[in-house]
Amino acid sequence: MLLIAWKSLVHDRSRFLAALVGVAFAAVLATVQGGLYEGFLYTTSSVITQLEGDIWVTAQGVKVLDNVEPLSAGSRSIVAEHGCVARVRPLVLGFSWLRTKDGSRETVRVVGTEGGEPFMPWNMAQGFGLPSDLDGPMRVAVDELDLKRLGIDGPPIGASLALMNQRAYVAAVARRARSFTLLPFVFARVDNARRMTSLSDGQVTAWILDLKSPSCTKDVLATIARHPQLRGWTTAELRSETQHFWLVMSGAGAILAFSALMGLLVGGVTVGQTLYAAVRDHEVELATLRALGASPWEIASFVAVQASVLTLLGGLIGVLSAMGIADLAQRGGLEIIVSPQVVWESALVLVCMALVASIVSVRRALAIDPARVFR
Repeated sequence: MLLIAWKSLVHDRSRFLAALVGVAFAAVLATVQGGLYEGFLYTTSSVITQLEGDIWVTAQGVKVLDNVEPLSAGSRSIVAEHGCVARVRPLVLGFSWLRTKDGSRETVRVVGTEGGEPFMPWNMAQGFGLPSDLDGPMRVAVDELDLKRLGIDGPPIGASLALMNQRAYVAAVARRARSFTLLPFVFARVDNARRMTSLSDGQVTAWILDLKSPSCTKDVLATIARHPQLRGWTTAELRSETQHFWLVMSGAGAILAFSALMGLLVGGVTVGQTLYAAVRDHEVELATLRALGASPWEIASFVAVQASVLTLLGGLIGVLSAMGIADLAQRGGLEIIVSPQVVWESALVLVCMALVASIVSVRRALAIDPARVFR
């Protein structure tokens, strides 16, 4: 019966290819929409993800990393007083502006950190052969997709930028270091970042703590909580809160989440309709099998084999195509992340719809009158 189902499916190649394209399109739609959603979540918290750390310390009242208040230089001794704190790293994250060569003003997001590992930015394209590349006065790194927007036409390394009426120089070029707001990132060492964001010496927007042992996380957080002007977060908490803020509180996040859900539903329904139509196209073969005395189980296996083949082949083609689309989109600055979770979620939706379509198709197949073969 399995061989009969396979030969019946591929006998009419045009119908087979049409059904395969339908399932593949559904898989592409579901995977790309899920990848867009995953990419949005990543870009909203990419700085947190890349800098890692065990505990983040911000000003009390801060609900999301993008809306932070400056911390004084004296707060460093407070967050470092616990014996389990191995390292305290400063972070300056704020908005600034630059004047391009044509005289227009461009808003940028400045990210300032210390040297060492993990370093900012990530995924380097040019420069940054040594961590000291950004140590010079007003040395910065920018993303390769932002070069034209920043008014850089020629070779980027060594190009100058008018940042806050100060002269900065590009020492490195990053790849895929993008903000979800699409404002250009400008990476610098923390002292330079303070000058670009008008912070005083020693001020930061957050402290990142690396602990000697993760087991003392709760104790360190309790120590920080004793200071009413400070708020301690685990990295997971801050990432989750930041993602939740932009996903739920911003219109863009809500629209994208709705689009991702609709993409999964539309993709699933498309699979169901395609598989159901494929069974209808083989009603004559099913009627013949019924006339020859095929059991209900054999009829069900006939439908299941065809549905499985179309779902697996079409799904595989769709996922591979979605990966290609994601790669092209990332080169254009659109973050689509086809992660294993996105693939599994898309596959689950497709399989569920294939199962529903198979059950409906089996019921229809069992209701076929065998006598129609002799008409």
